[in-house]
This record gives sequence, structure tokens and C-alpha cells, in this order.
Amino acid sequence: MKLKTIFILAGAVLLCACASAQKQEEEKTQERVYKQDKVVAQQAKLNNKLYKQSASRMYKTRQLPAITYEFDSVRPPEYAYPFLDKVAQIMNVHENLHLVVEGHADIVGNDEYNYWISSARAAAMKSYLVSRGIRADRIHVYGYGADRPLTLDTSFEGRKTNRRVEFKFTTREWNSVY
Repeated sequence: MKLKTIFILAGAVLLCACASAQKQEEEKTQERVYKQDKVVAQQAKLNNKLYKQSASRMYKTRQLPAITYEFDSVRPPEYAYPFLDKVAQIMNVHENLHLVVEGHADIVGNDEYNYWISSARAAAMKSYLVSRGIRADRIHVYGYGADRPLTLDTSFEGRKTNRRVEFKFTTREWNSVY
């Protein structure tokens, strides 16, 4: 009888220990999810909204989506071309508009590579717009490497959010601003 009681108590202790370990693992998982930067989801939602804008709405609001890139790629993603066509349409109609194109990279790679790839991404956008009839002198390109992240989240989605090209319309003359 004592042996049976000992086994029951040992089993109860073991069961409690397993439940405690499982609870700790669940808390860690919840902590990881909680720590994911909200900027990642907010930026994706904003970009989705801005992609759907008409060209006239884009011109009025001057809010343009960021184009995110796959890892180690300088080729514009396929979904970017309809957006770039809208930008070209706007700039062809409004000759006073200039465009600033800013390339960014994630934290993977050394500084030299990240500056190069961010500049190459922005230059690819400029090349496409020039091929659509926009004068090259109306577009300024900058590459910031990993120096201006939107998020410090190092997850796959966080890094993808930082691998982006941003656009800004301006009517100012280049010499007075840039």
C-alpha cells in the first residue's frame, strides 16, 4: 500500500512538473508574439491601401506606397509595375513634379553591400520610370543601406519590411532642396 501511494505521489509530481514546463513554453511563445513589432503589420496594411489608390488620388494625397524586395534582389517585384506606371502617368501629366526615390536594406550583409543594394534598388525604379518617358533629371535616387529601418524586428517579415524603396513627390526645384 505504501509503495502504491509513493508511485501515485511521484506521478502527481511528475505531471505537475510537465504542466509547469508546458506553461512556461506557452508564456515564452506569447512573449515572442507580443514582442513582434507592430510596425510590420501597420506598414503592410498601409502599403496595401496605398497600392489600390487611383492615379488621381495618389497625386492629391502625395502618399505613395513603399515597394518591398525579396532578399538579395535588385529586380523590382512584379507587383510594383502597375504602381510605377501610375507614378509615370502622374509625372507625365504634371511636369512640375519631381520624385525622390529612397532605397533601403535590411541588416543582413555588411555596410558596403547594403549601401550598394539599396542604391541599386532605387536606381532600378528610376530606370523603369525613365523607360516610361520621365526625364531622368526629375528623379533623384538615394541609397541608405540599413541606416533607416522602419522596424528593429529581425524576423523574416521584419527584415522584409526594411528591404524597401520609398517614393516622395515634390514640386520644389532640386537646387533649393537637394
